[in-house]
Amino acid sequence: MVLTRRSVLKAAAIGAASTAIGPLAPLSAIPTDSPDDKQFHGLHVGVASYSLRSFPLDQTLQDIKRLGVHTLSLKEIHLPLTSTAEQRQQARQQAEGLGLKITSCGVIYLTDDESKMRQAFDYVRDLGCDTAVIGVSRDLLPLLNKVIAGYDLRAAIHNHGPNDKRFPSPLEVYDAIKGLDHKIGVCMDIGHTFRMHEDLVSDVKKTFDRLYSMHFKDLESDHIDAKGVPVGTGVMPIIALLRELVQSGYKNEIQLEYEVEAKDPLPGMGESLGFMRGALQAM
Repeated sequence: MVLTRRSVLKAAAIGAASTAIGPLAPLSAIPTDSPDDKQFHGLHVGVASYSLRSFPLDQTLQDIKRLGVHTLSLKEIHLPLTSTAEQRQQARQQAEGLGLKITSCGVIYLTDDESKMRQAFDYVRDLGCDTAVIGVSRDLLPLLNKVIAGYDLRAAIHNHGPNDKRFPSPLEVYDAIKGLDHKIGVCMDIGHTFRMHEDLVSDVKKTFDRLYSMHFKDLESDHIDAKGVPVGTGVMPIIALLRELVQSGYKNEIQLEYEVEAKDPLPGMGESLGFMRGALQAM
């Protein structure tokens, strides 16, 4: 079946009407382990809490629930890395009480300080996550390799595009970690990767065995300073990418990171998730 934006929008209107931001549902209405198979064709799609950076944690969690997804990646703006174990437990319980699961944290930027690196991984562990999305320089990879060995966690290194002096491309991350602990992998930011003029589908195939997280978005162009737009309204090959993720059996997290309209992001986030639902249902 050939997918077009028109056919996707038609499928979204029929099968994903719930994408429109709905009223607050009762607590615990969605089971924490509820599968995403029906709405996202088996892909695990959630929200990066950075998208809601202008709002406190309690409102952020309520808004994510209203968007109809079940998972999130928590940014430290919503809970500082210096928080106590008790505060982390409270945040975890708050999310789970709404039927949400915090699957990762980040981006967390690591420095040449082993104690602070361990503090960051303790933070991720205490929140019940399995993945730390991190920013790290090449010279710190040996230390990261040492520290991660002591945790039942994965560390996914995030690429930040042409202006990133650490790792502009997910391919550079992949090449740098080949000889390291398999717990260390890639978080592909598809927007920053697109700004590198790279083939997103090809990059997924090349990094697949270490692709532990994805930040999902769309852009108005492939220019370095291109602005974000709701998924499906920009120029990125979203449908081809989603098709590849389904066909390859990708089982790790995909987090919508909506970086524009910080004061009123829900309409754009809802439209983005609706397009993704519609595209996947039409496949």
